[in-house]
Amino acid sequence: MSAKLCLLLFLFLGFTASYQDWRHRKIRNRLILRGLGAGGALLGLLFLNSVLGHLGLRLGRIGEFYFPWGYYPRVALHVALSFAAAFGLWRWSVWPAGDAKLFTLFSLLIVIIDPNLPGFPGFLFLLLLINIFVPAGLVLGAESALKLALKAGGLRRFEARKWGKARLETAGIRLRELWPYRLEYAVLAINLFALFFGLQAAQARFVRGLGAPLGPLAAFLFVFVFWRLLIGVLKNKAVGALALAGLCAWTLAGTVLWHWDIAGRLWTTMKMTCSFGMLLSMGSFVFDWIIERESLRALRTEELALGSVLSNQTWDRLAAEKELSGKLARRCVDGLTEEDASALRTWLAGRAPGDYTVYQTIPFAVWIFLGSLLTVSGCVNVMAVLTPWFGRVRALLAAGAGRLFS
Repeated sequence: MSAKLCLLLFLFLGFTASYQDWRHRKIRNRLILRGLGAGGALLGLLFLNSVLGHLGLRLGRIGEFYFPWGYYPRVALHVALSFAAAFGLWRWSVWPAGDAKLFTLFSLLIVIIDPNLPGFPGFLFLLLLINIFVPAGLVLGAESALKLALKAGGLRRFEARKWGKARLETAGIRLRELWPYRLEYAVLAINLFALFFGLQAAQARFVRGLGAPLGPLAAFLFVFVFWRLLIGVLKNKAVGALALAGLCAWTLAGTVLWHWDIAGRLWTTMKMTCSFGMLLSMGSFVFDWIIERESLRALRTEELALGSVLSNQTWDRLAAEKELSGKLARRCVDGLTEEDASALRTWLAGRAPGDYTVYQTIPFAVWIFLGSLLTVSGCVNVMAVLTPWFGRVRALLAAGAGRLFS
């Protein structure tokens, strides 16, 4: 009974939040609070079932079917982990506050609908994030690729030799610019390698339920979310020396005390480090070069409102203006406050528009809803479903390359 009511509540909240975010680019706090209240009431009804059931009492059908006491601490742990993940994604400007709240709410509802979901309670939040971000990334990437293909009419005049020569010259300039910082990048590589080795070792030693592919995905997610915080530490030379010493000590301890396959672990860590480097490079290319450019729109003064998201370049330029000094709050992924928007409208009035841009934000509530729906409906891990297809695509590409060069 509670599961069916919770499923109806989940579907209602999902469709409503998706519509609000799509139409108004905002998820109302009132909707989240009412959803939390209703979810808490359903959880309370389950708890009353357990109380009556363990006492051998019934109140109609209440007390006839009930969960063991251990279910409720597991729910608390799962919701706490989900909230921590959502808070981290908000804090590091991946999600606005409304999306983070919606994710936490859906995390509570899905374990009321089905308490037997794989990964519950320790890793279900991670499966939920995978089911949200992977389909969204694939669709947004395909959309960007389609837009590029539609603009490919000018490729008929494309001169490959000239383009290649220009790219080589640009790469040479970039290498000369980066050469003075080679030691910092070497320290970064050592520290990143040590970090992944430590995460892998900790997982194998203390978190045995998180095997491949969830282990590497969990490590990637952790480092990716906190990358902006970690990058300053990972470039520190003293930290690099300590990391190298700790890596040697940990390797020795693992060999002597726990009989690790050191060669295998080092090789796995090397692959993880290289894969994460490729992930950062591809992420930078896709988000900074394709998606960000496609999201930029010219700033119109009359459209400035609560939640408008200024582009990085526009924010830096406006924040440097003396007349706006002290009038703009700290930049936030949720966009401009009402006071920020009012101050900018006043300042821009009567001025030439200038080269100011804003981001056309993506309504992400629909992806949170669909990812949660995939999780609770039985398609638990999108990566597990897609991995065989990735293998087939890779085999087809390899076969095509073999025929091309044979």
